[in-house]
Amino acid sequence: MKKSTSLNKTKLSSYAAFAGAIVAGSAANGQVTYTNVNPDVIADSLNPYLIDFNGDAIPDLGFGVQHLSGSFTQQGQAFTYEGAFAYAVLPAGFAVVNPADTTTAVLDCGVSVAQSSPFGASSGAILGYAALIAPINYPIAIGPWLGQTDKYLGFKFTVGTGTHYGWARLSVAANAETITIKEYAFNATPDGAISTCQTAGIENVSVEDKVTIKTTLNDATVNVTPDLVGGTINLVSMTGQVVKTVAISDVNTTISFEGVESGIYTVAANLNGGSVNKRVYVK
Repeated sequence: MKKSTSLNKTKLSSYAAFAGAIVAGSAANGQVTYTNVNPDVIADSLNPYLIDFNGDAIPDLGFGVQHLSGSFTQQGQAFTYEGAFAYAVLPAGFAVVNPADTTTAVLDCGVSVAQSSPFGASSGAILGYAALIAPINYPIAIGPWLGQTDKYLGFKFTVGTGTHYGWARLSVAANAETITIKEYAFNATPDGAISTCQTAGIENVSVEDKVTIKTTLNDATVNVTPDLVGGTINLVSMTGQVVKTVAISDVNTTISFEGVESGIYTVAANLNGGSVNKRVYVK
């Protein structure tokens, strides 16, 4: 029998009692513990998916789909609806990066997940829900993850007194009926940041491989791994004069060329452990 479900935090919280789990083999490299879910796992209304990050037999994150059905009356007209609701379940001490308390941010590759990220406090996170209202065949689709492919969910979980940050790569069907889980990783060092896509420890990687400098006609943006946040970016003239300095306070920092005279300059990212430079022409 199909079940009618209301969308509220109490109902979301109750799904934490999932039974059974499929856990793929994981590999630890440096600070990062990475798991390639191979083959990909599809969570649906019959098959939720649980992840136990620290191996204590207590699920730390769950994905599932709930069928939606019901009826209502508006202005004397009777309507029915059928659909699905895709969600993540968060035990105590767990949260996802999100723009609001019950929605879940869709992250691209290279986004830092850290203490400063905008985490919510809800016990459940909405990926999206979709339904078709009959007899007018009116579709409803709400949620940031609907139809998204190979995007990243940022999360944190607590073990003892330590907080760990991580990510999971997901795809969610446009009709909310399936969630495909492809891989996930977390920083095994308490309070250590991680970037989406990061699958290995970064402590032994050269500075040059941790930094990307992209330039436009108006500015330069320096992308660094989280461990390098705290350095500076200098814009240096051909005579060696530092004409602008910007502190690197995030994984992406931009230095503007506004007010700088035309000429050839060096964008110098000065970081803990080394520096990375790029020659630019300012018009």
